[in-house]
Amino acid sequence: MPEPQCPAASTPIVSAPAASPPATFPVRSLVRSLAFAAVAIAAGLTLSGCSGSGSTNPFDDHEERSEYSTGAEAKKDRASMPRWLPDDAQDIKYVLSTTGDDRLLAATFHAGKLPGGCATGTGQGKPKLTADWLPEKLASKADTRCGTWSGATVDGTFYAWQDHAVVQASRPKN
Repeated sequence: MPEPQCPAASTPIVSAPAASPPATFPVRSLVRSLAFAAVAIAAGLTLSGCSGSGSTNPFDDHEERSEYSTGAEAKKDRASMPRWLPDDAQDIKYVLSTTGDDRLLAATFHAGKLPGGCATGTGQGKPKLTADWLPEKLASKADTRCGTWSGATVDGTFYAWQDHAVVQASRPKN
């Protein structure tokens, strides 16, 4: 029997280059390092009491604060603005809790007269929110009610608050 023949010499045999050694700093290590750094920074900010608001009060981040030139502008921008606020009220300052019905309001009314929907009366509940523009001990000065809002005029500005508990109590029971 004849011996097997080798393939034709015209078919070149090519050898592949040797695989390059793995990179000295793999991508996976880089990703882990960046993730660790991000977690460390977040933990550091949390433990140091730093939050987006710059306050250590954990409830500060659940508030929204705004200011408006007129009552009309305020009511147009915020559905939560009380409807009794006159359109021509000026220098509106507003704080609201995003987790309940607590609110603060400051406004100047023309001729210092109370808006429609408001009447003299004692305060309901107490202000739960704070603002640097809110007079001290406002609840003890309250002499006005505007629905679920209570307030008082101090130095020509009307300051009012709405207490979440008062709002809840005013809602019809099922």
